[in-house]
Amino acid sequence: MKFSILIFLLILYGIGVFAQSPEKFESALMEMKGGAEVVYSSEKHSFTLDIISDKIEPLNKPGYVLVDNKTLQFVLIPNAALNNSPDTVLQKSQLQAYTKYELDYIKNELKLNYQNLHYEWLFINNKVFLLWYYDMPPAKTNAAPKNGNTITVAEKQINLSSMCFGEVLNLNTPFLHSDSFDDDKALLVKVAQTLKQNDFKIDFNELYKKLHQ
Repeated sequence: MKFSILIFLLILYGIGVFAQSPEKFESALMEMKGGAEVVYSSEKHSFTLDIISDKIEPLNKPGYVLVDNKTLQFVLIPNAALNNSPDTVLQKSQLQAYTKYELDYIKNELKLNYQNLHYEWLFINNKVFLLWYYDMPPAKTNAAPKNGNTITVAEKQINLSSMCFGEVLNLNTPFLHSDSFDDDKALLVKVAQTLKQNDFKIDFNELYKKLHQ
């Protein structure tokens, strides 16, 4: 890996931010022994995710990395209407509302006619997650490049979402023709298993020093 610390504002990316949150998070991607750590922090809260692999490459777009040649996206979706409640029933309701919003955006704004939508509730370290995935529309034949190169088109989008401090944390990866669904799902679950939430702010520079002591 050839990166040290990449910091970006989370409100700068995402499929669609449907309401501004009063709590502003920033994030950093930091190299660590055995992989990389994704760090989110506001003035009051923080959480981390670990990506364990010897082959991680940050991409130019914030929130995207290659893990063993697989694209992984992590994004925090702010919404002032969401509730920071530990109640599982309420968290499920909020995650369902979030997915409906994203799917409406994909269909109505991006004009992508997805099919075969599936949902699955998972409990990872006693925390509720929603696994949701769908088939992407087939690529148009006239979309092939004239230079003869091959376009790699995702057949599915696989998402794993949970609530973090009243915001939605979404992990996702595209499913390609040569992929294994079980492997792609396992990648998301493996990262989700490392989620640690804190009721304090993280200093990015201090954490970076600690990871490299």
